[in-house]
Amino acid sequence: MSDTPRLGLPLLAAGQAQKHVTHNDALMRLDTLVHLVVASRTQTVPPTTPGETSAYIVPAAGSGVFAGHADDLAIFEDGAWSFLEPRAGWQAWVSDEAEHHVWIGTQWRRSQPESSLGAELWGVNATADTMTRLAVAADASLFNHAGTDHRLKLNKAGAARTASLLFQDGFSGRAEIGLAGDDQLRIKVSSDGASWTEALVVDRTSGLVTLPASAWAREAPQPNLLINGDFQINQRAFVGGALAAGGYGFDRWKAHTGGANLARSGFDLTLTTGAIVQLVEPGLWGLNSFAQIPLCVSVEDLSGGDLSVAIGSMTGTISPGSGRRSLSLTPAVGDSGNIAIRIGPAGGAVSLRRIKLELGSSATPWIARNTTQERQLCERFYWRPDNSLFLDCYQVAGGYLRQLLIFPTAMRATPTANFSVTSESNLIERGITPGSGSAALVSIRASAAGNAYANFTNIAFNAEL
Repeated sequence: MSDTPRLGLPLLAAGQAQKHVTHNDALMRLDTLVHLVVASRTQTVPPTTPGETSAYIVPAAGSGVFAGHADDLAIFEDGAWSFLEPRAGWQAWVSDEAEHHVWIGTQWRRSQPESSLGAELWGVNATADTMTRLAVAADASLFNHAGTDHRLKLNKAGAARTASLLFQDGFSGRAEIGLAGDDQLRIKVSSDGASWTEALVVDRTSGLVTLPASAWAREAPQPNLLINGDFQINQRAFVGGALAAGGYGFDRWKAHTGGANLARSGFDLTLTTGAIVQLVEPGLWGLNSFAQIPLCVSVEDLSGGDLSVAIGSMTGTISPGSGRRSLSLTPAVGDSGNIAIRIGPAGGAVSLRRIKLELGSSATPWIARNTTQERQLCERFYWRPDNSLFLDCYQVAGGYLRQLLIFPTAMRATPTANFSVTSESNLIERGITPGSGSAALVSIRASAAGNAYANFTNIAFNAEL
């Protein structure tokens, strides 16, 4: 045996010459290892000008002479690096962390936190990591009072984030209680950790309790305050793709500032970039304002990533998952009058179907209005007749032919009219002039005595908000 078993100190051999060299080498190693201090356990590259007996714990990604010596002690002595494999129980003070560490046979671990600073990670019979910084494996945990009361506090960064208690079976979620995605108290359950059913919601303002999963709640869904929430009405014949800022695609939905890129396949809407907006009139639903009234936005089968949602000045996100996914927001005092509902991908492209806005803090099932009702609601803001309009007459010079065009649904205001004339003859005037939200006057005026006509196509009346 040429080295001691614990510290690896060189031993003198019988009859050895130059014994002082070996002896001094042992003293230098003792000087390093006893009350061991290392500069760092994260420095991957050896220092360029190390001092005598400089010491480091080599990290896994060590390079240069440190390569291949993960967890070893690197000691600079006699102008060269020496490496010692640690034994269980060796201890070291790590200077750049101001922490005491011990080698447990498999890793260097903090032996205890400093009383005034605490520890970045702490495991009790378990391994902590940067996500779960406190890990406890035990049959029970006790948080006791220190004189009178004791509160367990869970704080989140903002209303759209989550502060909750999650109950798991085999590390798969089965129940969750807390503030999930907004500031309403929610209790939800899952059979597989992926699909969740909301069982109870307590409104943070009124204390009103709703039971979204109960049979009576499912039988009485709230009306959808959004128009064309399934994107089936498409009077502009939008085929998908890019929309410039403020440009309308499917009825009642326009691109937000910055534009949007979207496509529809059946009931599935894919938002690639940007966001789409619908302006909602409180008066249409018998309200003076939506301000300070809890509203719930929900979508079905959201995939691809989080959905960013805004109701007036309030914002949040809906996380992806199967079934109906929701977010409750309460518009601020200043969110009076017509309110903008905006949705868009928080990151990459998202797909969803059947968006719904309803009063209250919890989502109820989707029930579609019949197509006639939905189209009438859309035509209150925009109407495009299905056919062209042909006016033909025999008139004196300067004479008029006028025809009243009655709108199928009274529009919210006197609209603007757009049209094309694909063919005409003997005219000095032709036009379409809306006189109210209920009708427009279509007219032609003959240039000379005789037959006069015009064919009006691509007619559209616009009273969008």
